[in-house]
Amino acid sequence: MTDPIELRLDRATAQDLRNALYDLGEHQAAGRAIPHMDTDMSNRLGVFLRDLDIRLGGSGRFVA
Repeated sequence: MTDPIELRLDRATAQDLRNALYDLGEHQAAGRAIPHMDTDMSNRLGVFLRDLDIRLGGSGRFVA
């Protein structure tokens, strides 16, 4: 690993991230619908993406 990036997550955000990645994988593998996120989950993952984008050299205004 040449340039590690570290982020600390609270338990709720870690669980949200795990669940979102699992749902995406299931959607890709079996065509299962991706469930709608509630507002709290969406906000926590939005903060995570902003922080990750900043650590990757972005502005924090995540645009895929």
